[in-house]
Amino acid sequence: MKNSVLLRSLLVIGLSGSLFACSAPLKEQASDTWDSAVKTADIAGKDTSEAVSSGVKSTDNYIDDSSITAQVKSKLLTTSGIDSNSISVKTVKGVVYLSGFVKSDSQVDKVVQVVSMVNGVKSVQNGLVVAN
Repeated sequence: MKNSVLLRSLLVIGLSGSLFACSAPLKEQASDTWDSAVKTADIAGKDTSEAVSSGVKSTDNYIDDSSITAQVKSKLLTTSGIDSNSISVKTVKGVVYLSGFVKSDSQVDKVVQVVSMVNGVKSVQNGLVVAN
């Protein structure tokens, strides 16, 4: 009976030692896995933040461009001597693109001058054509 108890005790001690010896690599592997998960979450968070920030910038540019286009059309409507119904306006990143027809070269110059004075306009790309 004493041998059986002693044998069981030795077996428990041996198994405990084996488990303890195996637990160090398992702890290290678990720690590495945790660190990797934290890094992945951090990267995903940064990517999401950059995507949201980029989307906000794109929306801001779109709103700014729409505002510039509206201001340009308003100025052309209220400027005497310009038939703005024949002029198309598009704005991309502050650059105003003009197309359409006017009656003379002086009108072309006047339209470009008026458009250039609108707040937010970086440059004007003139595609106006003088119609005879």
